[in-house]
Amino acid sequence: MASEVSGPAGRFLKKRKRVDTKDIFQVYRNSDTVNAGGAPVTINFMVAGDDKYFYLLRENCAHVKARYPEARVIVFDFGLTPGQVASLGAEWPNVEVVDWTAQVDDLSQVRETTPPEQRRKLAIAVNARRTGLAKKIRKFMLKRFPGSATSRRAEDRALWFENLLIQKIQCMKHASTLCAGEPLVFLDADAILFEPIDEVFAEGADVTVTLLDDKHNWDRDQCSVLNSGVIFFGPKTEAREAFLDAWWAETLATREWLREQTALVRFIHRQAPTLFTPNRSETVALNGIDVNVRMVPCSVYNFNDMGGREPETFPHAKIYHFADRRQEKRRFFPLLSTLKARAEKMAKEKPA
Repeated sequence: MASEVSGPAGRFLKKRKRVDTKDIFQVYRNSDTVNAGGAPVTINFMVAGDDKYFYLLRENCAHVKARYPEARVIVFDFGLTPGQVASLGAEWPNVEVVDWTAQVDDLSQVRETTPPEQRRKLAIAVNARRTGLAKKIRKFMLKRFPGSATSRRAEDRALWFENLLIQKIQCMKHASTLCAGEPLVFLDADAILFEPIDEVFAEGADVTVTLLDDKHNWDRDQCSVLNSGVIFFGPKTEAREAFLDAWWAETLATREWLREQTALVRFIHRQAPTLFTPNRSETVALNGIDVNVRMVPCSVYNFNDMGGREPETFPHAKIYHFADRRQEKRRFFPLLSTLKARAEKMAKEKPA
């Protein structure tokens, strides 16, 4: 039984050699996604990032194209250089770049929806990730002189980062329109596709999100239940856009840490509190539109629990999410190579 939307949703930190994509997963056999009638279905992919994330964006595209050579990949430009933009379009067919820098740099909405005390706390949290004397000076100014020019600049930097995170919802809405009537996959730049994910769409869900495998935390400012770095959207444009509208409204109204991811958890839980079980789906009504939402395990479709673990202990996942320090170049590329070698070995050993 569909439930009507209520609450805020009813009315708002995550120079390499050229890769030959023909060598990536060459032992795998391509497969086509088919709809209920047996006809092939195009899967579209989207990803976003700036110049500092370009090496991740590039690997992301390379791995998608290795699995789905004909797939359309939409890259949202959060601050890429002209040369980086040109290289993406020149290297692979059906890779298009959408300039989203103006939206990322416009802090008006996030500033209006973030109370002063939360802005200060965000600035302190973002500053804590930095090093050196400047970090100590900013920390002192934020705590002792919150209204100073130094503190305001630190707050603006924190708001920019917050806006970068929440803008991915608006990017999904834009990509949904560009890919109307076709499946769409959102991947964080550091979420790398290792195997086909055709079966996700065979279940018929309008939106499929990834559920953390460990104990869930529902506490305020510590919400840890879903990971929004990988989301699958079915072909029903109206349904997925109703979902995205509700998520955006909840995000603007949320006053917790990691607001876009927390908002995703909060509004889904309010509509379908019994949904949070792997491979379970329920239908909810959002603005009068029925939307079927499904949960799938992060261990398969968005494995990100890499901290303090050796690659040998990682599960066999279809998408590996190199979050936090694992995305640093000196860690990312060796780990990527290790996981690729393991995947190729497993594929060779798999019975025909």
